Amino acid sequence: MSEVKGYRRLEYGVFRFLPDAWVPYAELMRLDRQAGFWAFYWHYLIGLGFAINIPPFSGEMDLTTLAFLAGYLWVWTTLFRGITCTWNDNLDQDFDRQVARCRVRPIPRGAVSTAQAHVFTAAQIAVGAAILYPLGGSVSIHAVIDGVLLFIYPLLKRCTNYPQVELGFGLSYAIFLVAAMVGKDPLAPLFDPSSDLSARLTTVAESPLARSAGYLYFSGILWTVIFDTIYAHQDYLDDLKAGVKGLAVRLGRKGTKPACYVAGAVQIFCLVKAGQLAGFGEAYYAIVWRYCSRAGVDDRGGRLGKWRQLRLGVR
Repeated sequence: MSEVKGYRRLEYGVFRFLPDAWVPYAELMRLDRQAGFWAFYWHYLIGLGFAINIPPFSGEMDLTTLAFLAGYLWVWTTLFRGITCTWNDNLDQDFDRQVARCRVRPIPRGAVSTAQAHVFTAAQIAVGAAILYPLGGSVSIHAVIDGVLLFIYPLLKRCTNYPQVELGFGLSYAIFLVAAMVGKDPLAPLFDPSSDLSARLTTVAESPLARSAGYLYFSGILWTVIFDTIYAHQDYLDDLKAGVKGLAVRLGRKGTKPACYVAGAVQIFCLVKAGQLAGFGEAYYAIVWRYCSRAGVDDRGGRLGKWRQLRLGVR
């Protein structure tokens, strides 16, 4: 592997202990890139925070239980991210060979074949199903929906400039999975076979908690759109040459910043509405205010920090 131009075997974290043959598969799971893990896990933590603060409340939800759930979700997130990243890399391998940052990924460099990557994806799905099986059918249904949303994402890079929106649909959907996990699924009426579809939709639409979850879900979509559009600017020139579609290409260097301002403003509105509908108190709005104060769109830091570097394409 070390003979591949531009590639060096990683020697930190779990990679220090892995046999050479396992390293490409760990790279497919992105075990070497923890920032991306938090982009997934963040939504699960938001979902957990939302679920434990809406009725019905339970005295069984103590700190020990919360820690266990957070740990359980940590394991699931690691695996689920591995599934989606492996699938993404397999479908994007031709694009990746044309993008400098991605050429040394396991599939483009030849360390893992297309067939091996598909088998690895299937194996991870099997393990993921085993992890979620004890949690009940509704959690599994949400996991399947979430997986389908994220499996569609790489396909959209070929036909639309808005794949980041679809990525947001998938990442933010974790809110509903976690709510179902603790028995407070706001979409539960949709799965009730005792009533017709119109009655189910009406029940969900009229539920303040379901509407609150909807606003929270949409705010998560916007957060994903903002960060992934910024992230995509590091490949801006290569994406133009390779024909990869996305919001960074669509908006360009000049259009991204004002678009992120607008998306950020709508996101904050959604967060406020989610809190109002759920009846959250001062602590929730203090968190929202803290988020707003650190999410400035300028060259000095915050959510769009290092804007100067993004303009130069050296992030």
